[in-house]
Order: sequence, then structure tokens, then C-alpha cells
Amino acid sequence: MRRAMLLAGILGTLIAGVPSAQADTDVTRRDLSLPASSARTESDVRHKGLPVSPARTEARVRYEGLRLPASSARAVDTDVHYQGLRIPVPAGWEIHRLGPGSTDCLRFDRHALYLGPAGGNQRCPAHAVGRTTALHVEPLTEQTSALVKGLLAGSGGERTGRPPGLRVKDPAAHEIRIAVPEAGALITGSYGPREEELERILARITVDPPPAEGTAGSAAGGAGGGITGGSAERRSGVAHRRRWIKGDGFDTCNAPSLDAMHAWRGEFVAANIYIGGVSRSCPDGRLTHDWVAAVRSMGWRLIPTYVGPQAPCGPHRINFTPDSATDDGKDSAKDAVRRARLLGLSRHSPIYFDLEAYSRHDPVCRQAVLAFIDAWTRKLRRLGYVPGIYSSLTSGIRDLAEAKGIRKPTAVWFAHWDEKADPRGDKAMERKWWPGHRRIKQYRGDHLETHGGYTLNIDNDALDGYVR
Repeated sequence: MRRAMLLAGILGTLIAGVPSAQADTDVTRRDLSLPASSARTESDVRHKGLPVSPARTEARVRYEGLRLPASSARAVDTDVHYQGLRIPVPAGWEIHRLGPGSTDCLRFDRHALYLGPAGGNQRCPAHAVGRTTALHVEPLTEQTSALVKGLLAGSGGERTGRPPGLRVKDPAAHEIRIAVPEAGALITGSYGPREEELERILARITVDPPPAEGTAGSAAGGAGGGITGGSAERRSGVAHRRRWIKGDGFDTCNAPSLDAMHAWRGEFVAANIYIGGVSRSCPDGRLTHDWVAAVRSMGWRLIPTYVGPQAPCGPHRINFTPDSATDDGKDSAKDAVRRARLLGLSRHSPIYFDLEAYSRHDPVCRQAVLAFIDAWTRKLRRLGYVPGIYSSLTSGIRDLAEAKGIRKPTAVWFAHWDEKADPRGDKAMERKWWPGHRRIKQYRGDHLETHGGYTLNIDNDALDGYVR
């Protein structure tokens, strides 16, 4: 603890002298010889990315409007200069420039480098699952400094030589964060089943001034551095805090801005929040203790959701196995509770485990799923929280409903995209399965909705179930 406090103090001292976000983000290509005909401006240059992909016929360098032949793209080794850092970008990655007005989605389920603070109203998919190697680099502000200090206090930290700074590894989230006070930057890296690729990239990041303006490596442009029953609660502002609720809800990948939540409050009574897990695609972003307190003061009820390892017969890369299912279920429950407490979600709050669809035709896999959820349920109850499960009606929900000899989650959130907002009247969901006020139905998938001038990408939910 003394070591953590010391490191946090060092960080707090250094941040006072942190430089502001640089006005430019520079892209340098090494060992690349372009014919004159290759450099031309495109009218469809997109603002948000720079893919360098040998798999495509042509690689677009969107910052500078260059179109490269496929043979040249294979030789590209891209460096990006941002916040005084030189960051290597592997071939095939996109570069997204974020900022206050950006709607690009910061997500860790695809290979990408994100530069700058995420925008206030990201256009994220409503439901994204999975993690792979990706990077987010943003200015080291008071808010991001507080985040690092919290991690240091919780798990300790270590100094790292390259890039020079304070490093915190979070194995439960498959994330590594490095605060680099010399550059005034916070680096967040995610990884999938293995961390080696991320470690190689992090080891190549250096503190380095950008190329002089006007050179071939300078980039143009600045760096952005339903159902009834809920209407009374919808009008009342602060909802009556019973354990369950009836009404309309939505789920989306990242926590919307407080302005958006205020604008949407007239149409919905509940929203989900993804609080953690190795398969969570979107990072915390603005999801903090203060954000939770603010939206709850508006009257919102919350559906805390944890996206941990997935079924071994599913399509996702980070899985539990038949041998590890019980231990992974317990570990997921412990990590979910730790993260819930950090967000101010106290005992007796429900936490739903997000179990994506999988094949029911594999009996070994199905048994592993049941062992995992049994362990998740037992451990969460022992820790004082209400165990819940989110899954497809045709896989996880049916397997759990029909299972014998296991402890089943108290609350269920089932996906059945028939566009009927009827958690209790769905004919595919037998009445004896989770009776009473213990059901949430996700009845419509990914789509855009606009309320009060704010547009979000959401799934729709009909609630007659447990919330916080």
C-alpha cells in the first residue's frame, strides 16, 4: 500500500506539469518509396482512420489522401506521433482520431489505434463482445490521472522504462495502462487470449518529438487531441427504489454522456452498463462512480452487466473450458463484485453475466456452461449480490431452464428479437421459468434512435425484472 501511495504521489506531482494535447497528430511511413502517380487526393477520404492492410487491393492513407498499390502496402511500417510519443502501428490496423465532437466508437474488439479523448456521444454498436489487441492514447488529465491512481491503490504498480512511466496491468480486464507524465499521455492497451502482441507494441513506443512541419511525415489536420407500468417512474425524476421495475429500457456498448441520459430519461426507465469482463468490447470510458451517481439521481435504474469468458463452443476467442469452467465462474463473480463496488453498486445489486449464443448440440460444451453459471451464481450470492444471466433464449436460457442439480441465477435477461415488448407473454419462454418480477427481454437488436437531439445505437429491452 505504501508503494502504491508513493507511485500515486509521483503521478500527482508530475501531472501538474503535463503539456496540453498537441494540435497535430503526425503519421510517418518508413522505408516506403512511392511513384508520383500513387500520391493523389481522394474526395472520399474518411476522417477517422488509416488502415494499412495487405489484404486489400489498395490501402487508403486517410490522413493524407494517398492511395497505395497493394504491393507497396505490404512494405508499409507506420509510425504515429501523438502527445510526444512515437507509436508503431501494425499493418492492417486503423487509426481513429477522437475528440469532444467525435462520434467514433472506442472499442477493443478490433485492431485499432485510438488517439485523443473519446467523444461525448459515440456511435457504438448496441451489443459488442470480445477483446483483441488495440490501443487508446489520450492526454493525461486530472480524470485519467485519478483512474490510474485508483488502479495503483488497488493492485500496486511498477515503473516501466519503455515508454517511461507508471504501469498497471489488469489481468481480469485484459488491459495494461501506462501513464507517461513526460509526454502527458495515458496509454491503455487491450489484448485477447494472449498478451504478447500488445507487449511487443508497447515496448516499441518511445517518447519522441514529431517530425518538423512540412516534411513528408507531417499529417494535415489537428488531433481531436413497449410495455406499461413504468410511466409513473418516468415522470417522477427519481424512481422508487424497489428491486424490480416494469418499463422500457435500452442497452448500448458504452456509457452515454450525461446530457444524452438526461434527454432520454423521458422515454426510458432503465439502461444497462457493462461494468467489466475479459470479453467486454468497449472500455470504461465515462463509466465512473460519479457517472453512476449522476444518472441514478435522474431516476435511471441500471442493469449491471459483466462480459466474462465465453462458452467453449461459441464464436468468441476468450473462453472457459470444461476443466476451467468452475474456477472461471468463481473468478468472474469476484471480479464483477470488485468492479461493482468501485462504481458504487452496493450489496443486493443484481449483476448479469453476458453469455453469448453458442451451439447446444455439443453436450460437453453445454455441461461446461452449466458448471460455469452454477459457480458464478453460488459465488455471487455468497458475496451478497444478486446473480443474473443474459443469454439467447435458444441457447443459454433454455439450457439453464431445463438443467437439474445446479444453482440457477435469480434474474434472467433473455434475447428474443421478435420486436414484441412482452417479457411475461413471450410464448417461447415458459411461464414456469423465472416467474414473478425476474425477467428482462431484449426484443430488438442494433439500431439507431434519437431522443432529445441525441442519437444512440441501442438494443431495446422490456423490463419486468431486477435492476439497481
